[in-house]
Amino acid sequence: MLALTIMDIKDFMNKLLIGDVFDHFSLVEAAITTFNIFSIDGRLQQDFFDSDTKDSLREKCMEYSIWRDIKPFCFSIIRGKRTPLNFKIILQVPQRQVHKFLAENKIILPDNICSFYLNLQYKNKSLLCTSGVSYSSFLPDRSLEHLWDDYLTGFLTRHGILFQSL
Repeated sequence: MLALTIMDIKDFMNKLLIGDVFDHFSLVEAAITTFNIFSIDGRLQQDFFDSDTKDSLREKCMEYSIWRDIKPFCFSIIRGKRTPLNFKIILQVPQRQVHKFLAENKIILPDNICSFYLNLQYKNKSLLCTSGVSYSSFLPDRSLEHLWDDYLTGFLTRHGILFQSL
């Protein structure tokens, strides 16, 4: 697991809420505290969709909403003259991109890997990013987590996001 402090919060928030840097991630959940606590469960509600859309979502292995579709709602809650008291946003790499990421790194997909995560937590005027890999069972080898951490720091650097390791 990697823990990073974001140095330029305003720039990061612009990239998160206005730019397209994080658009390809899925939203697992978000909780934003302003004058109320606003919670979003990113899990797609399959019963809402018609059968063609359901089939398409199944085909794409989409379990969660894409950040690009949810960020306008989060932006409308966060924007304004006063910053939120805190927020927590959990982003996940979509399954099709997990397969691509592993193939690019010549790693055979272990049966017990679930996904890669980016956790964002704003509290006390500080923004913390942590990485994570979830498994369905215990795996003593941490090389996949190190690979994800390296990818994530490279991703942030490529997008001009300044950070400091904790």
